[in-house]
Amino acid sequence: MKKKRGLFVILAGVVLLCVLIVCYFALLKANSSGEETTEEETTQEEVAAIASDDISTLTFEAGDQTVTFQKAEDSWTLEGQEDFPVDASKIDSVVSCLASVKADRTLTDVEDPGEYGLDVPTNVIEVVKTDGSSEKITVGDKNSSTGNTYICLNDDASTVYTTSTDFGSTFSGGLYNYAESESYPTITSSTISKIVVKKDNNSYTVTNNGKSSTGWYVQEEDNKKQEADSTQVGTLQSTVAGLSFAGYYNYNCTDWAAYGLEKPKMTLTVDYTEEVEAESTDDAESDSDANTDDTDDSGGTTTETVDRELVLYVGNINETDGNYYVRLGDSGELHGISQASLDTLMNGKAFDYWKTSIDSMTISDLDHLDVTYQGTTYTLKRVVTGEKVEKDKSEDTDNDADNDADNDADDDTDADSEDADDEEETKTVTTYYVNDQEADGDNFTAFYRAAAAMVCQSRLEENTTKDDAELTLSYHGTDGSKITISYTPRDSSFYVMEDQDGNCGLVNKMNVKDLIDTFLTLTEGEK
Repeated sequence: MKKKRGLFVILAGVVLLCVLIVCYFALLKANSSGEETTEEETTQEEVAAIASDDISTLTFEAGDQTVTFQKAEDSWTLEGQEDFPVDASKIDSVVSCLASVKADRTLTDVEDPGEYGLDVPTNVIEVVKTDGSSEKITVGDKNSSTGNTYICLNDDASTVYTTSTDFGSTFSGGLYNYAESESYPTITSSTISKIVVKKDNNSYTVTNNGKSSTGWYVQEEDNKKQEADSTQVGTLQSTVAGLSFAGYYNYNCTDWAAYGLEKPKMTLTVDYTEEVEAESTDDAESDSDANTDDTDDSGGTTTETVDRELVLYVGNINETDGNYYVRLGDSGELHGISQASLDTLMNGKAFDYWKTSIDSMTISDLDHLDVTYQGTTYTLKRVVTGEKVEKDKSEDTDNDADNDADNDADDDTDADSEDADDEEETKTVTTYYVNDQEADGDNFTAFYRAAAAMVCQSRLEENTTKDDAELTLSYHGTDGSKITISYTPRDSSFYVMEDQDGNCGLVNKMNVKDLIDTFLTLTEGEK
């Protein structure tokens, strides 16, 4: 009997324990559900809906100033500056985020709005509707975990909403973020024919005239032209073509001196071409067949190439954003271009664009080459002749069967009438000489190619080396022209390479030594 009663007690305890466990988890679930419904909404709630068509005025913080835009039909004006060039598309883009503002969470009975940054808001957006009513959105901090923004509506900071709408980035920047600016001309590298950089010091002009080996010349003010390095000019073209506005500061500037633009630090002038749609005329239509190359395949629109000129004035640096103040031609607008974009032009000089190679002469144009090494002169010459040689009959092929009839007819001709030259052909023979003695052709061409391939690592504005040249090459052309190139030791690393016009540059010492070794191989036994 005692055993039964003990067993009953144990079973009752187990049942009670199970009941308690079930009740615990039920209460836990209930509490959790209660928290979710009071602190965080499971679905988004639309807390503001302001249609663009309903807006009469829009006020917000733009940078360090409060601005108000007024809407009339589809256009916007800036209150107090009705001539300000408002970009309607930018304002419309801003307004679009107000059409539906949804809250992910709603916090009620907020005692301290400062916890959410609403005591010192990042922006205050006020809208006056066409019916006279108004809406205000105060923008606070961002939630560090979710990235959502805290806002309150109509000065009621006791209720705070979190929204995924990024008001901070939407209503960002200064007033001129909402201005319609003049466009910077679109220029491509391939359309540039001339670049003029005018400064107090180191002004230069780079011109494409198609007459030099590279197609480009570079010239300082009042100095002779130098052939330009095509790679360096290509970089310059890309720099110029890549310029664009990086700031907009004034739509109607009247005090250019305040920005260093009354006497610019630099004036950039660019000559380029642009393809434009040709004006349609009766004559053009009648001559349409003659202009097919300029006709668009899709619609028959013709284009023409027109000459353009860009003039850009560069002034002081804006201490706030680091851009150079700039003015485009005679425009009244004040813009900025980044220092990184303009420093190459501002700091550059003509010398930077000099061609790094010094012209020699192609071997086909050579009459002879005088090489002076350590005071001894050698004359190199290439002679091309033609001589008759017997044909290689093994290369002859049988006639095709289709020609048999013709061959039979030719059998009646006298075989002895055939010209003896039919048994011979002219062969081109090239002979190389050093001091009138025949030289090895491979060694000759190896030296000539090595000499033609010499390139300056950098150019020098003048040759300050006073020593006599160790190696001098004097090219004499078949047309009477002459090119002289000398190599003079400068230091432990470089030789000075100089031509007859005084153009000079630094050449790696080892490259010159290799050239001399190649020459000595050619002239071995000719000393």
